Amino acid sequence: MHACHHRDPGDPGVPATGKRRHPSSYGMQDPGIVFGALRLGPGDVFLDAGCGLGEYALEAARLVGPTGMVHAFDVTPGCIEELARQAVALGLSQLRAEVADITRPLPLPDARVTVGLLGTVLHIPPVTRAMEAVFTEMRRVLRPGGRLGVIECNPFSPCGPPRSMRLTAARIVDALEACGFRSLGVHDMGGLYLALFQPGLP
Repeated sequence: MHACHHRDPGDPGVPATGKRRHPSSYGMQDPGIVFGALRLGPGDVFLDAGCGLGEYALEAARLVGPTGMVHAFDVTPGCIEELARQAVALGLSQLRAEVADITRPLPLPDARVTVGLLGTVLHIPPVTRAMEAVFTEMRRVLRPGGRLGVIECNPFSPCGPPRSMRLTAARIVDALEACGFRSLGVHDMGGLYLALFQPGLP
């Protein structure tokens, strides 16, 4: 899980460098499984909403290539600064990292995104409380036929946030279906699960 998400940068729990205190979910499974299930490919527009230090965003930028685009949003400036620095160093001009609170309207036009990802952010209390708003915005920015992936820790995984904060796949499916999404299935990845969705017809 990302420690960079939705914390006050002045909070002493978040170092000024934006370095996370906990490991990212990126290293807890094979990212190839995630991107394969999302069917991310050249030319796609990818949104990493709540990107932390951006491991998923960096890999997505490689996959979409120069004809695609990656938008990476996080509320913590230190995380975004580090991700932007890495993107420049790696020559990934198709990656745009921006400070943004994903519980509020996203700085993207309607139907901009082909593939979206919420990677281990929904369990963070401010985001959990705002899930309906988050999902409504994700539906707005996704193109018809687009795909949304949600990664969270399984309830009984030995790693991850406190169990009281964890969200079951069933709860995520119910919440997204209530916001107009159609479930495409849930992939069990051991300590994590990946739930896939598509925006329903208006």
